[in-house]
Amino acid sequence: MAKFQAAVLLPLGVALALTGCGGSASTVMSERQAGSAVAIAQPAPAPAASPAPVTLATAEFSAMARDGVCADTRNRLFVIDGKQVFWDRAGNCADAAYAQALYGSSPQALLCSAGDSIAGPQTSCTDASARALFDTIVTHLDQDDLGLGAGRKVEQVRFLPAAGTVLAWQSVVKENDSGVSARQNLVIKDATAWARLWAEHTGDQTPASALPQVDFSRQMLVAVFAGEFPNACQRIGVRSVSAGTGKLKVEVDHRDISDIARCLPVVAHPVHIVAVDRVDAEVEFADIRTAEMAFTTLDESSQSGVTRPATLVVKDAAAWASLWAEHAGGERSLPQVDFQTSMVIAVFRGSQPSSCHGTGIVSVARLDDRISVLRADSQPGPATLCAALMTSPAHLVVVERSDLPVEFATERTVSE
Repeated sequence: MAKFQAAVLLPLGVALALTGCGGSASTVMSERQAGSAVAIAQPAPAPAASPAPVTLATAEFSAMARDGVCADTRNRLFVIDGKQVFWDRAGNCADAAYAQALYGSSPQALLCSAGDSIAGPQTSCTDASARALFDTIVTHLDQDDLGLGAGRKVEQVRFLPAAGTVLAWQSVVKENDSGVSARQNLVIKDATAWARLWAEHTGDQTPASALPQVDFSRQMLVAVFAGEFPNACQRIGVRSVSAGTGKLKVEVDHRDISDIARCLPVVAHPVHIVAVDRVDAEVEFADIRTAEMAFTTLDESSQSGVTRPATLVVKDAAAWASLWAEHAGGERSLPQVDFQTSMVIAVFRGSQPSSCHGTGIVSVARLDDRISVLRADSQPGPATLCAALMTSPAHLVVVERSDLPVEFATERTVSE
C-alpha cells in the first residue's frame, strides 16, 4: 500500500493562467518591432509571425475573490473564451448577500454587475454589448457551462478561499468494510489513481462500471481510512473541510459507539471518501473527537419567509420572536424556548428553483473549542423529476445552550 499511496499523493497543479484573445493594460504581450523597407533586388523577409496570445491575469481575480466579503456560501470564478471573467459569490449577510459580476481582462474592467442591496436586486452594465451574455450566465448559474452552450469555452478557476472559509463536500463512500485495512489519509486528483484505489477498496469484487464517476477537472477526492478493528462499533468521517493559510484543512472525526450500541464481533475497516471542489493547495488532516448534542426540531419547511441563505444562532427571546415572524409570516404561534438553558440553531437555504432542493441539520456536536453543526443540502440528480416551483428550505432546531462559537459544515447530497 505504501507504493500506491506515494502515487496518489504526488502534487498535481491546476494551471490557472488561461490564454485568450484581445488586449488590455493588464495583459502581457510580445512587442514586435516594425519591419524596415525592403531593398530592391533583395529577397523579401519572411512574413512576421502572429502575435503571441494574450495571457489573462487570473491571479488578480483569485486575490479579489479570496478577499471578497460575504462569500462564505458560494465563491466561484469562471473564464469565458479566455477573454472575460465571471465572479459569482453569496454569503450569510443581512445586506448584499449575493452578487455576480462580469469583467474584461482585469478586475478594473467591470462590464456588468448584479446583486442584492438594501434597495432590492440591482443590475447594471457599463458595456451594453455585454448585457445579453451576462443575463444568460446569471440565469444559468447552476449549469457547468453557465448556459452558454458548446460554442463557448467556460473554465472555472480553482483557488484556495480565504483562511477560515468552510467548504461543502459530498460523500462518495461511507462504510465499515473497506478492503483497505491500513489507517491512512489520501488525496486523489486523477481518474487513474481513483480507479486503482476503488479496486483496492472493493477487493476487485465490483465491475468497473460501478466506479463512482468524478469530474477531476472540477473536483478532487479526500479519503480517510480508520484501519482494522475487531468489531463494528468504530466510525470514521470527514466532519469539515476548510481553508487554512495556504492549506486545505480536513477534520476527521473518529468515534467509538460501543457505549450506545451492541458491537458485532466482525472485523471492520471504516472508510469515508468525499468529493470537494478542486484546489491547488496542500491538504492537511487533523483528528478530532466530538460529543453529539441532542436537538429538537422546531420547524422544517420548504417555504420559509427567509429567502436569503443564512445560518443563525439565536440566544434571546426578542431575536427569536423577530426571526420566527420573518420565517413563519405571523401565521403560526411562536414556539416557546427557554433561553436560560437552550438556544436555537437555524439554517436557511435561500430561494431555490425546485422542490428537489432542500436543507436540514443532521448533527450537532461539541468539540473542545466550538460547536460543530453539520447540515445536508440536497439537489436533484441529472435524471430527477422535480416540481418546478420556487422554494426556500429551512430547518430550525433547539439545543442545549453553550457559549462556545458555532461553526457550520455542509454536506451536499444528490437525489436520484
